Amino acid sequence: MHSDVSIKDPGEGARARVPFSHLSFRQKSKRLLAGGLFHSRLLRLLRRLEGSHILRFVPGSYVPQFRNFMGSKFGILCYHRVGIEGMPYHSRLEPRIFEAQMNYLKKHYRLVPLSRMCRELEDGCVVPPTIAITFDDGYRDLYTHAFPVLRRLQIPATIYLIGECMHSGTPPWYDRIFSAVHHAPGPSLEVKLDTARTFKIDSPADRSSTAWELVCYLRSLDDTDRREWCINFERFNSVCEDELQSRMLDWPQIREMSQAGISFGAHTWTHPSVSRLSSEALDRELGETKAFLEAALSAEVADFAYPFGKPEDCSSLAERALSKFQYRSAVTTSEGINSSGTNVLKLRRLQIAEDKSLPLFALAIAQMFFESVEDASVQTRDGVEVREHMTKSVRGLS
Repeated sequence: MHSDVSIKDPGEGARARVPFSHLSFRQKSKRLLAGGLFHSRLLRLLRRLEGSHILRFVPGSYVPQFRNFMGSKFGILCYHRVGIEGMPYHSRLEPRIFEAQMNYLKKHYRLVPLSRMCRELEDGCVVPPTIAITFDDGYRDLYTHAFPVLRRLQIPATIYLIGECMHSGTPPWYDRIFSAVHHAPGPSLEVKLDTARTFKIDSPADRSSTAWELVCYLRSLDDTDRREWCINFERFNSVCEDELQSRMLDWPQIREMSQAGISFGAHTWTHPSVSRLSSEALDRELGETKAFLEAALSAEVADFAYPFGKPEDCSSLAERALSKFQYRSAVTTSEGINSSGTNVLKLRRLQIAEDKSLPLFALAIAQMFFESVEDASVQTRDGVEVREHMTKSVRGLS
């Protein structure tokens, strides 16, 4: 009962592991509720209702109502790495936890490749609650830790690759930010954002939180300004190049995984927020990346993942570019289910955090399927949030 748990920083920042005794009353209650459901027959009952019912929040009430649901529900899970050693600092999931999650999904849900999910979405097929597994970025830990589990359990998955990382073999730009901050001499770091800022970095948690804030700031900039900022930042803050080596998948690993049924999609060339790109830059990030990956894989690359993936990171201009380059699907990191009529170029996904609790994972999956498409975004009344997702997974770099 006193195991560690990952807590999301309210500013999309660093995760800190805190003892159960240090959690808020609400957080403790949620963990106890998840454990009670998981170890009783109530969760089994909930799973039986997942396909035929939704929970709707109605105006003026804090209590959700069960409503009948006609149709099929499709959930997409978003992972990053599976591993805890070395870089990246922003994503760590113990392999044994990942294996337990996959065993749970294999036992209780219908798991299909993303390509099949897209066909069934467009055809309006009536199927039980269905899940597709996806991974963003292409870290090498996926080959070491995730792939053996997926292969043994015969679970299909899609991995979204960053073109520049595959071309150069180096991690994406934000890992360089994390490396520089984590190795900066403490106890403070002075950085120029909109104004000069001084960040406290006298603990690993402070360093991660600082790096997250820098990345979130950069994500909001025009992409040209973001690149220039990163160059200037590294002039005064050294990156540990050694720890950035051999962190991404290589082509032999990718080809072996592909032959075993793992699919690969595109995640742009340099991982910018595509809403900050011009039409010419979109052609490079979406079109040239697709062509590069297809040539290297000798296979079609039809699926795309928006970097960061929140509504502010997507755009109608990007959707037009996706159609232009004949992408079949595009996934966001907006939470919720997908059903017939969902825009396949803005598919929702549930991000999976680092929490060790299998009951919380099970509860998150159940909630995803009970949540109606209309309620996928957080509802507010008079500007105040009236409910919280049962699991707020880490809103990561995606």
